[in-house]
Amino acid sequence: MSDIKLACDVAEQVRAICDKHGNQPGELINILHEAQHLHGYLPEEMQRLIAVKLNVPVSRVYGVVTFYTFFTMTPKGKHPISVCMGTACYVRGSEKLLEEFKR
Repeated sequence: MSDIKLACDVAEQVRAICDKHGNQPGELINILHEAQHLHGYLPEEMQRLIAVKLNVPVSRVYGVVTFYTFFTMTPKGKHPISVCMGTACYVRGSEKLLEEFKR
């Protein structure tokens, strides 16, 4: 795990989110959603904190975070951009648009 350090206020807010959900392991996905909304992503230290509050292994929290695509462990930009790469979009030039964004 990395050496990311959560600010005290963020850690307190994450603890409050867990408490609001009764520290129930069955509420893990809801807690992760709220924590990600609060901080923008789910760093490892936040996952450890949630695991401790819910009394579950960190591996369970990590497994959920890495399984679902809507969770992220890396910070994203303020305005995320996605480009459709489906067949219809590709035919209409989405690859060129993607290349322009990359450039």
